[in-house]
Amino acid sequence: MKKILSFAVATAVVCCFGAALTAQQTKTTPPAKKPVVEKAEKGEQGEKAEAKKPAAKVELPAAIKTAFEKAYPKATIKNVLKETAGGKTVYEVESVDKGLTRDLNYNPDGTVIDIEEEVAGADIPAAVSDAVKKMYPKATVTKAEKMTTGQVVTYELTLKGAPKPTVELTPDGKPVPAAKEPEKK
Repeated sequence: MKKILSFAVATAVVCCFGAALTAQQTKTTPPAKKPVVEKAEKGEQGEKAEAKKPAAKVELPAAIKTAFEKAYPKATIKNVLKETAGGKTVYEVESVDKGLTRDLNYNPDGTVIDIEEEVAGADIPAAVSDAVKKMYPKATVTKAEKMTTGQVVTYELTLKGAPKPTVELTPDGKPVPAAKEPEKK
């Protein structure tokens, strides 16, 4: 009987010690840091994932603020990010205008690099809508975005009921060729 009682006391002491140790670790362990999400850089050949410094929220430089307000006087800025990719600093302005989203990438001097803006169904060019109907007769467009880089305009449509979730077309309804990734040596 003494052996059982000794074992029970020893077990209770170990349990109490373990609970006290756990409580102490909980008090002294610093909270986990939130992971930093890095965005992929858009290049001339489509989207390329490139390692870069994490984006950080920043104040909008005056040159960019002036350019944005002049081009989109009724838009609301939702977020501004400063990113560094390939040694170049880029500012991303996320905004909403008449209920539609618009993301712009600017050089520090206020010149636009590219624009990605949501488009209402009625504003999709007829050639683009016709091409989608021809390619995917049973598909419905759930989201449409107009992307402008320099003078190049494309439309990216998110589809429901099609074998592909998205399709990218030129304004005249022709498919945009997929960007080839560089060969690894």
